[in-house]
This record gives sequence, structure tokens and C-alpha cells, in this order.
Amino acid sequence: MKNKQKKQKKTEELKEFKLPKNRRQPIFKFFSALFFKPIFKVKTQSKIKNLPDKAIIASIHAAKTGPMSICVSYPKYSAIWGHHGMLGSYKERFHYLRDVLYVQKMHKNKFFSGLKATYEAFFSIFIYKGMKVIGTYTDMRLLSTIRNSMNVLDENASVIIFPEDSSEGYFDEIQSAFPGFVSLASLYYSKRGEDVPIIPAYISRKRGKKRLVIGEPRYVHELELQGKSKQEIADIIKEDINELYRNYVEPKNDLEPTIEDAPTRTKEYYGE
Repeated sequence: MKNKQKKQKKTEELKEFKLPKNRRQPIFKFFSALFFKPIFKVKTQSKIKNLPDKAIIASIHAAKTGPMSICVSYPKYSAIWGHHGMLGSYKERFHYLRDVLYVQKMHKNKFFSGLKATYEAFFSIFIYKGMKVIGTYTDMRLLSTIRNSMNVLDENASVIIFPEDSSEGYFDEIQSAFPGFVSLASLYYSKRGEDVPIIPAYISRKRGKKRLVIGEPRYVHELELQGKSKQEIADIIKEDINELYRNYVEPKNDLEPTIEDAPTRTKEYYGE
């Protein structure tokens, strides 16, 4: 039994994520146009006039519907971080939906959560793959998440991540942030010589406040040169996300572009 578990874990570690060769993804695009966009698409407002193709988008999760909303609303081709259980077997998807999503994070009744998870686990894998979910982990296998994310950036596409610690549920503001996405940006600069922008975003599904607001970029290497640790950088970007909520979503203020673009910075920019 232990050998089987070790073999399965090793297989998960070696599994590579690849962006679909056909960026249009005709099947998912069909269902997205028919069902997902009419239900989940929200108005996008950005401080950046010309959003870059390659970036790391750091957003609040906004409960169950946030990832789909940002997936169909964000205008650039992108992959998205998600719990590794979303991409597992039927049994793994069932336990993710029932135990993690509905019971732990959304505080729903276990019996009714089980009923929903029973049928949702059947078709969810097609939705998750259409959303281009990259499986994430809380152990050393996070390295595979970072490697797969680097491959996405290499394809000149963006990676959408949700840094909040949602183990106690979803809130209007991020209480604490994991620094995994900072490690991604830092390693990408180290290996590729490119400091890709991390762009804060806030997705809101609340009545009267359905919007995706996009803030100004941060650059990890720039902050590292200031002596900031990875956790400190994650906390800075967490506050950027929360400020979007306080300044634009909660008071329902419009957000207008204030900068032209958010270019990727190279080592030459830093004189290195």
C-alpha cells in the first residue's frame, strides 16, 4: 500500500502541465459562450491601459465562483492555479469538492455537500482542464507547480494565482498570503533574466459590485533589492489587493487607467 502511494506521489510530481496548442479551445469556448460567460463574466476595469501578455495576476479567490469569473473576464490568455485535487481521479475530485471546498472553506452541511459533490465531480474535470488549472500543493511538490507555471510564462501567457490562506473560509479582504507566487517570480528572474510584473486584482461577484478591478504592477526583484523577504513581498501584494477592495469595490468607485503598460523588466534594467 505504501509503495503504491509513493508511486502515485512520484507520478504527480513528474506530471507536466502544457498549455493547449489551440488557444481557442473550441469545445470549452463553446460552453463558455453558452453558459459560463453569461453567468460569470464581469466588467473589467484596469489601472493599466495595455495589459501585458506575460504576467502573474494575484487575485482574491472570491469564494467558489471567483476563479471562473476571472477566467472568463481577464482579457489575456492565461492558466490558473488551483488545488491539486481538482485534477485528480473522480474520488479525489469528490473529496476536494465536499471536504475542502464546501465543508472546510464554505462551511456548508456535509450531507448536502456530499450530494452536490457526487454529481459535480463527474463533469468538473472538463471544466478545470478548460480553465487550464495548474495543480498546487502545500508540500515540496509546489516545485512542480512553479516549474509548470514557468512553462506557461515561457509561452508568453499569464498565470493567475490566489495567494490567500482560505483554510478558514473566504473573506472580503485577504487575511494572510502564501508566498509561493513570489517564489515563482523570483526563480523566473533567476533562470530567465526577466522580472515579470505581478499585477494585483480583485474579483467581486456581489450584487451591484460585479467587477474585476486590476491595479498597478509590482516587481519582485525590485523589492528583493530593497531587502524584502518573500513573505514581506507577499504581504505587500496582499495589501495591494485589499486596497483595490477598499478604494474601488466596496465604495463602488470607477477605476481609470493611470499607467500605459506593465512591461517585463530584464537584468539590463537593473544593471546586472
